[in-house]
Amino acid sequence: MRFKKKILQKLNDEVLQKNLTSFAKAYKQSRSDAFAGLSFEELRGGISDLKNRSRGEIIELFELFRRNVESSGGKVFQAKRIEDANRYIEEVCKANKAQLIVKSKSMTSEETRLNDYLIKKGITPIESDLGEWILQLANEHPSHMVMPAIHKSREQVAELFKRVLRENVEEDDIEGMVKIARRKLREYYFAAGVGFTGANFAIASTGTVGIVTNEGNARLTTTVPPVHIVLMGYEKLVRNFSEAFKILEVLPKSATGQNISTYVTWIKGSVPSAKNSSGKKEIHYVFLDNGRLNYFDDPTYHEALKCIRCGSCANVCPVYEMLGGHVFGDIYVGAIGLVKTALLQGHRDARQILKLCIECKACNDFCPSGIELQGIISKLKMESGDEFGIGRIKRGIYSGVLAKPKTFKRAGKIGFILQKPFVNGDGSVDVPFLSKTKDFRKLKGVQKRSFSELYAENYQATREDAERVLFYPGCAIEFVYPHLGMKLVNLLNGYNFKVDVPDEVLCCGMPAAVSGDRKSFSKIMASNLSFLDKLKKYDELIVLCPTCGSCLKEVYPDFGIDEDISGMIDTKVVSVGQFMTKRKIEFEIECEGKVTYHSPCHQSRGLDYSPEAILMDNLADKFIPLNDSNVCCGFGGTYSFDYADISKGIVNKKYKNIIDTQAETVITDCPGCIMQIEGYMKKEGSDIKVRHLVEILK
Repeated sequence: MRFKKKILQKLNDEVLQKNLTSFAKAYKQSRSDAFAGLSFEELRGGISDLKNRSRGEIIELFELFRRNVESSGGKVFQAKRIEDANRYIEEVCKANKAQLIVKSKSMTSEETRLNDYLIKKGITPIESDLGEWILQLANEHPSHMVMPAIHKSREQVAELFKRVLRENVEEDDIEGMVKIARRKLREYYFAAGVGFTGANFAIASTGTVGIVTNEGNARLTTTVPPVHIVLMGYEKLVRNFSEAFKILEVLPKSATGQNISTYVTWIKGSVPSAKNSSGKKEIHYVFLDNGRLNYFDDPTYHEALKCIRCGSCANVCPVYEMLGGHVFGDIYVGAIGLVKTALLQGHRDARQILKLCIECKACNDFCPSGIELQGIISKLKMESGDEFGIGRIKRGIYSGVLAKPKTFKRAGKIGFILQKPFVNGDGSVDVPFLSKTKDFRKLKGVQKRSFSELYAENYQATREDAERVLFYPGCAIEFVYPHLGMKLVNLLNGYNFKVDVPDEVLCCGMPAAVSGDRKSFSKIMASNLSFLDKLKKYDELIVLCPTCGSCLKEVYPDFGIDEDISGMIDTKVVSVGQFMTKRKIEFEIECEGKVTYHSPCHQSRGLDYSPEAILMDNLADKFIPLNDSNVCCGFGGTYSFDYADISKGIVNKKYKNIIDTQAETVITDCPGCIMQIEGYMKKEGSDIKVRHLVEILK
């Protein structure tokens, strides 16, 4: 309950909501402009390759880095644990009689909780990054890896300066606040006995570190004090400047949408220092393991070590945009934050925040290192489910109903009967005992006749020479939207295709997978395998729910299914728009008024296809592009019940974008998205229609 209260607190924080929404909108445009004329896929492919190193290769780079550092007068220390790193830094400070250290931004020092440790040892750390310093004054930790104080407004900062610093400054006087910070911080640079930084790069071939910033604080921190300590993870190692420059090309673009950061500082060796009695600066490089080295050889989790800490996975995450990093993450935030919390701190710390991921896969699309973040999070959810369980009710539904086709079919019949007293005139159902918080949509009820029944009763055989195609209906089509399945069958019959379907009602298993229920998912997958084995007889497997298609294509292979079946699924699963395009079928689109399109997450990022182009070609000026078309609608299956407040916030943003188009109809490819968007709009009193793509094809 404490966690749910934190969620509600952030959702009700008007300043946070305004800041995150404004940043997300501005970031997407700035990033798009920054990458204009460049091949993002080519750039991130290069970074993924150069960061794809084994433990042995990393150790080799480290030893080369150490030799070059030591030959230029520096010292290198390997810290196996957090405690080792903090203790070494403390010893350096005490050996130099430093009671004050000035710090440039370092997420690794957040990981080690260095500030708290030093304070207990009688050493005062001062953050010199403006955002970090503001948070230090407020006794808060960063809510973003690049913009740590993104959750603060200028009014809040002005109030903080008045209360803590006793400085009289107007809330709109940004220049005045900057001057106060400059004046206060400048005193610390000259008083500090030690300067402390992180690093973006550790170049093995020369023993050089690179620091990327937008403020001059890092240069003052590294030059004025007589001692410099650098704390970093082994993943910061690169072989040479050429590799560093490849990362540098995408880092500011991905982090803040800048073409280049204001400062890039390169530091090597023990340089002259007027403040050190030896006449030379004392420099220490501390490499933190904290479990990292073991992951370099892990077949899945080594991917997380490719992270260049740009924060783009948070910048484009619809859940982060609702909650910020104080909830959607721990020390590290965003999708990579969920991963690193689990890997570096353990599942106990990560189990709640892992569930916050709605699995929209936007992070995968934008990661400049090509990390398959969603796949890693899904695997971690499974591990967390193995360790802590998923709850009796969900386990009972997944294992006792969804994994048993006959029971599942009976459940649909029972559901239709039980809902009768609660069905409204428009076909929506008032779900009994549903809390007000979760009742933010008008949900469509279970239909009297399931798709499989309608198919058996109304299927019209085509000519003997008709080509056969396979259709996988999925749960929503089977019970809630059977008319969509029949529309597909009739559409393809008209083009002389014979449509075959599974013999039994089957769930793809995605609900169990995203909940981390490995046992139930395995049972559901086993129910599907006999059906999927028949796929060799067909050229395509058509889905009307891209989540089903994405599950078959991407989740099943991770559970060790036969490689031949996996290969067939990968090449043969298509949505209806893909099928029509692939077969070069000359179809027509029938839809009145202005039309816009919402792209389901697993349509554009699972099946790698969007019908927007064909809609634009066919509808011409009747088609109105939707802002953030491929941003999640907030459904996520059971997510919209488990985290209804977050789901409502996300769909509300989608709703506002739809209203802005002034379209009469929204087209999408996913029954889940229809349930979410149509249900929310009806609750809001809107008469905008929401239709599946298959409904307007003829």
